[in-house]
Parts: sequence; structure tokens; C-alpha cells
Amino acid sequence: MFKKILVGHDSSEVSQKAFETAIDLAKKYGSEVIVIHVIDTRSIPDIPHKDVILGPLKDRAIKLEKLVNETFEKEGIKGKFVVREGSPVDEITKMAEEENVDLVVVGSRGLGNVSGYLLGSVSTKLVITCKKNILVVKPQVAAASKL
Repeated sequence: MFKKILVGHDSSEVSQKAFETAIDLAKKYGSEVIVIHVIDTRSIPDIPHKDVILGPLKDRAIKLEKLVNETFEKEGIKGKFVVREGSPVDEITKMAEEENVDLVVVGSRGLGNVSGYLLGSVSTKLVITCKKNILVVKPQVAAASKL
């Protein structure tokens, strides 16, 4: 049913739930899982020494990649971890098309700021703009194996 699943992961608790749901689905359907972590650079000014600002964000991505790869190995899932910079909605949508995924899994609310309440969350925008099937995981979701 789902050959390829793309998961948006921003290190938030709800995105971890989305990842766990994708792992459950992958085990059930033999799917490949691609995890994308987008460093949102839209509000970072283009200044000298921009790396000082990006450094901690890239460090967080490295830690997340290690945890994701450990989970793939432990669960016997074929998967990969990708880091991109830019708009989370744009990068997740592009990756979904590039990889021709069958399903995109995201958390209902991640680490977004107050503007997310005013402009709409990443998950809401993905449902509107992405042409792929979207599964939005709420914080208290049941495991996919129980669905």
C-alpha cells in the first residue's frame, strides 16, 4: 500500500510521534521511510558569520540523524535521513515529489513559533499544497498497528 513514506521531523515531541507512526506503517507494509529535517532559514538574515546562527541548528540535525538511523537499524527498516534548508512546507513538498512518495507523515504542531498560529502550521499548509496523501499525527495518537 505505501512503498515510500516521507516524514517531516523537527525534533519536537509530536514530530517524534509522527516518526513512530511511520515506522509502524513501514513494518506493516514493508515501506521505505525517508525522514526530512528542514532547517528553517527564512528568518535568518544573510549576514557574515551566518554559520554562528546555523551551527546549533545543524548540531541538532546531526543528533536527530543519529537517533533516526539507530531506529531504522533496530526496527529493520530501510530508510534515510535528509537535511534541507529553507521553508519546511516548500522543502517537504519538493522532497515528496522528488522521491515520489505514497504518503507524507507530519505532526500536527511542531516547534513553530507564534506566527504559526497566525499564518497556519506546516501541517495545515502541506494539506493544502502537497499533492501527496498526508497523515497528520496528533500528540496523543494511537500506534498504527492498533488502527
